[in-house]
Amino acid sequence: MGLDTLIFQTHPSSRYSLAALMGAIESDPRLSDITVKAPLHSSMKGIEEHASRGEVLIAHSLMSTQTDRVYNNVRRIRERFGDKIHIVGGGPHASIRPGELIEVGFDFVIVGEGEKKFTDLLYYLQREKDPSELDGVITEPQKNYPHPKDFKPIDLDTYPPFALKSNIVGPIEVTRGCPFHCKFCSTPFLTGGVVRHRSISNIVEWLKQAVEKSGFERTWFMSPNALCYGGRGRRLELEKLEELLRRTSSIEGLNDIYFGSFPSEVRPEFVTKAALEVLRQYVANSSLQIGIQSGSNRILQEVNRHHTVEEGISAAETALDCGFTPNIDMIFGFPNEASQEQEMSVDLCYDLIEMGASVHAHVFMPLPGSAYEYMLPGKLTDATRKHLGDLARRGLVTGSWGNQEEIAKRLASQFRIDIAKS
Repeated sequence: MGLDTLIFQTHPSSRYSLAALMGAIESDPRLSDITVKAPLHSSMKGIEEHASRGEVLIAHSLMSTQTDRVYNNVRRIRERFGDKIHIVGGGPHASIRPGELIEVGFDFVIVGEGEKKFTDLLYYLQREKDPSELDGVITEPQKNYPHPKDFKPIDLDTYPPFALKSNIVGPIEVTRGCPFHCKFCSTPFLTGGVVRHRSISNIVEWLKQAVEKSGFERTWFMSPNALCYGGRGRRLELEKLEELLRRTSSIEGLNDIYFGSFPSEVRPEFVTKAALEVLRQYVANSSLQIGIQSGSNRILQEVNRHHTVEEGISAAETALDCGFTPNIDMIFGFPNEASQEQEMSVDLCYDLIEMGASVHAHVFMPLPGSAYEYMLPGKLTDATRKHLGDLARRGLVTGSWGNQEEIAKRLASQFRIDIAKS
């Protein structure tokens, strides 16, 4: 008897991947007989009820910051059901540390993009075929695990951006990949430096269906750099950007398009008056998410950002001139960051706020898969902590830097004896 029921262990932080994976399942005619559940609050009793009727697969998508919660859930399932329930893991951390998931108790781990690999796995389990035959599906400990770059990238147009039949929707991922290789980011390891875009015609078609079938009135576009749409990711492609916004905004019934604000971001050196005038003409968002990250040019060069502090300030000024509120991402506690350089980042926050910008503050976390994964966790100086706290109480800075400091320590403790013993 093959796979009968798939149960996603849903979490707010994995809702975007859930929508994409559910869309891939809905569009695959091979999987029409599988019962798929994505409860907001999964219970052991619910799993048991499904298991009494047939084979069950539990699915987790996890990031490196979520491992404690997910691994505890896996252990509870194993304690309750033993090997009667199968568990699959995917997402960023699974792609970076597949062996870790196997050791914890996962039966299957998806390495790399999940749209094809995950649906192929479901088909194999349904037909009682051997999943170890599938590229990118790990079923047992190995000496050398594959990397996402070992597999051919998918064509985004091949898969839906969300799941209309199940009404599980989210932002449309219009761009995947980034060519800049910032040392604190795991995106280069996960999706490589080749930038891919969902085509305009495909985006328009799915939005039309969403309006007609689900009553869509607004949509968000998701991109690591909104202003790179249509090109290879290293320079602005204004004509393509304008065509994307013009054609999608002309869809009858679609009232609002959000692009350049969360969950998208804009790189500072891409911000020009011409580009923002195009955005202003079509988008509903009043803010732009701009990643400046540091007030030190030395740090920006060290972490491979490929822009300067001055370009960041200019981007904020241009955004304000064009009627957008710049929401600036800043990271404190980079490796080898001197206290004076952290102070420069604080000073930049004050300057940006005085201009009319808002700031979202982060603490450096040594993310697995990034070039900095084995570095010491980020730490705020006492002065920085006081300044950020004062600004937060005044409503001028947002962020969870205290929580991120603890997560950074936990991530570092997995690979550094000096942190684990502290």
